[in-house]
Amino acid sequence: MENRKKILAGFATILAGILLASMASQSMFAGSTNSLFLSPQSPIPSTTPTPIPGNVYTGMYIRIGVNWGGTFGVGNGTDGFGVGFQYPIGNQFESLAIWWWGEGYVIFYKTLSPTGAWVDNKAYWWPSLGWPPPPFCRMVHVAHGQYMYDPDNRAVFWSQMKTIDGALTLTFVFSFPTPQKYVLLQTVIKNNLGAKLRDVLYKRIVDWDIHQEKLNQWTNDAHAAYASLLSTRLNKWIVLSVAGYSNPTPTLGDLVGYVDLWAWDDIDAWGPTDPYNTTRDPGKMDIQSHDKPLFFDGNAALYYDLWDLNAYETRNVWTVYQAGWNAEIS
Repeated sequence: MENRKKILAGFATILAGILLASMASQSMFAGSTNSLFLSPQSPIPSTTPTPIPGNVYTGMYIRIGVNWGGTFGVGNGTDGFGVGFQYPIGNQFESLAIWWWGEGYVIFYKTLSPTGAWVDNKAYWWPSLGWPPPPFCRMVHVAHGQYMYDPDNRAVFWSQMKTIDGALTLTFVFSFPTPQKYVLLQTVIKNNLGAKLRDVLYKRIVDWDIHQEKLNQWTNDAHAAYASLLSTRLNKWIVLSVAGYSNPTPTLGDLVGYVDLWAWDDIDAWGPTDPYNTTRDPGKMDIQSHDKPLFFDGNAALYYDLWDLNAYETRNVWTVYQAGWNAEIS
């Protein structure tokens, strides 16, 4: 119990983040759209991924599946079963890219070698890579648990991962207010070493495929990405968003450093043999929407630039996932 208290010591702060949820919503507009006929490199594994373990929570408006690795996506995601992020509730309304569960993360950090040189390291995971994470991910599962579950009010699930060298521990705390249309994720990043880690960069990657449609209208601003789709089944524009913060009461310096709508080359989709291995930069192609929605198979990456972590220092960042519909588009 004491360990759980330590893991969730910062949880009270996440409640303040509820006030930020309204900041993450942005209206889509009818206007003209730009179509991008691009073929993303898809992180589809060569075989069906191992069923991903986790918990499924059903609220008033959305259903989510939160896994042990610290992302959405429970089950195979390839057989019509399992849950990632459903709005409205139902398998036909699944809105994460179901062939890889469409959510993941990568963290970069530099360690000091015995020769005095700074060596760059990376660790990452998303569900299609399989469970437990393969060795090339350099992420190891530590623990997970359900902090609370009140079906009428809130579900809180946490999982903890560490880098294979023991340098960093990442604790993911998902807070889902069940009567609402959003989920708050607090990521606690701790330097476990008695020495500084330089240039720590954390990327959160989200591939919305609204109602399993690959092509959506995408826009972004400096700290968030938004996807929308006209559902002919519901006769509504469905809007999903992901926004990031590194402080519960953000100032300019606390916002996400960068948003890329073309994260296919921001991630290592095929493991260590991929010629386009995960890079710190936005890859060979990065896309911003500017003032018009873009119609394409987007994949958003939010960049949390943490700079240096001193010995045993802990930092927190927040990610807000929202669902809604837009009455302005007809």
